Amino acid sequence: MEALCYEIFVPSGIASRLRTTPEAERHNPQTFYTIYYIDGGLGGGHLTPKLVGFLDPLDREFFETFTTVPGVGFMRALKCLVRPLNEIALAIERGDTAFLKELPFIGAKTSERIVTELRGKMAKFALARTEEPLSVEQESTSELKQEALQVLEQLEYSRAEALRIAEQIFSRNKHLKTTEEFLREVFEELHPGNKS
Repeated sequence: MEALCYEIFVPSGIASRLRTTPEAERHNPQTFYTIYYIDGGLGGGHLTPKLVGFLDPLDREFFETFTTVPGVGFMRALKCLVRPLNEIALAIERGDTAFLKELPFIGAKTSERIVTELRGKMAKFALARTEEPLSVEQESTSELKQEALQVLEQLEYSRAEALRIAEQIFSRNKHLKTTEEFLREVFEELHPGNKS
């Protein structure tokens, strides 16, 4: 009989907690509450089955609800949940788009969509006693830098030039949260007279 292995994506905060848990306190086997989804374009692109895993069924339920918002896919949600879920849920219930905009990869339009779609559905999560965020912001920042480099390379900058531009922009703008904000900075640097 052969073993069957699955790769499970977990939010960076959970991965960090699992890595730092002392050996004696680790559960073996570990139980994950998972969501199975198909990643890829429906227009004939690569369709890949994936699993996202959580240590708590309430976290799983929140994540599943959060990703029903148009424009908030699984990979974006894995990166942006850097505050405890009860704080995010309270912000949604209050309609606090300013709080939501501070999450990595969430811009103004997405924060408004989140409030529109989820307000009134978050009470259960707002009352939860969660202190640890699902994601870790530092990892999100490094991933944003990687995405920024990929975008610049798609715009036909050489790797060296893309690295130079990215370093320059990130050193001047420590609070960039989305690729869109990064691209706005690139545009403003290349066309200084066209600031909107």
